Amino acid sequence: MPASRQPELYAAALVPYAAASIALVLRMVARRTTKMAFVWEDYLAVVAHMVGSGFTILSICKMRWGLGQHLADIDMDIDQLKRHYFFELWIDMWFYTFSVGLSKFVILGLYWRLFSRSIIRQPIRILFVGSALWLVGRVALILLQCQPIQSFWDKSVQGTCPLTPMMSLFALSIPHIVLEIAILLCPLIEIWRLHLSTAKKIAVAAMFASGILVCASAIGTIVHTVILDRKDENLDPDLTWDGLDDQIWAVCDVNLASFATSLPLLRPVFRSFGGIFSGLKSTATPDAHRTPTYGSALTRRVRMRRHDVDSESVIEFADEGGHMARISGRAIELNDVTPNESEIDVQGGVVLGGEVGIVAAR
Repeated sequence: MPASRQPELYAAALVPYAAASIALVLRMVARRTTKMAFVWEDYLAVVAHMVGSGFTILSICKMRWGLGQHLADIDMDIDQLKRHYFFELWIDMWFYTFSVGLSKFVILGLYWRLFSRSIIRQPIRILFVGSALWLVGRVALILLQCQPIQSFWDKSVQGTCPLTPMMSLFALSIPHIVLEIAILLCPLIEIWRLHLSTAKKIAVAAMFASGILVCASAIGTIVHTVILDRKDENLDPDLTWDGLDDQIWAVCDVNLASFATSLPLLRPVFRSFGGIFSGLKSTATPDAHRTPTYGSALTRRVRMRRHDVDSESVIEFADEGGHMARISGRAIELNDVTPNESEIDVQGGVVLGGEVGIVAAR
């Protein structure tokens, strides 16, 4: 029986895809449960997941002509097989680019709602610009892969292909991993500054730390690209066997990126399980007319005198027994009512609105 690694691709494609799909559905359930209005990143998350679904389906369909088997074991003309390989590789470049690229904007949109008044607001803006440049760069490199582009998959067409795998690696994959690491670290830095117990910090940070999986899959793609490039230099033509690792890491990257964008919004679902998440209480009943958004710093005010707000004041939620907050060491009550004129906005803070319920003033 011929050797086959196709079950590996099935597992790598279907398990993360199922997790991403479930997370997206629960994201919508959480929105409905908290009566929060849908915002642009919710719709963008759906689009990114749909594009990622196309990538996942194409990854599985590649096995119909032998991806995951040794080239010598495939009963197909070598020229036809290579045409399949490179044409579908060109197509899934597009799926990968827009699925991963849009996922970056989804999570950064969430960060802006959470941290637009914190010390990381400028890094978030820089990451927006960097993600946009990465997306544009990916599109440009796909279009410039070969001239004419048909020569990329049809070797009978005369053309030139100036871009090597290593050029694409340093032009695309390295910036991708740098952006993912920066996107991962941004909220963790701010969350760790909050005056919360270690357990609650870990609980909140865990909802953002799924980006670690995305970083791991991006690193796996880089490592495999280097290995594959060295094999090409040694004239190893077993594309359908050696190229499987690249497909596995890429499909994991796409679906884990989608999963990571939804996980921070699932707190209302997690709260139903109790535990440390239940202590992260909301401070207000959502109002459909005001449409408070996740992390909007304008949706929560605190009754306090202006001179009580110092540079390091932090509002902290108390236990299940009541709504209490700690600002510069003194407790005040958080009322679930519309603030009056004597109340002031907590500026420079982090508000995880009705969905997480943590406020931090700076």
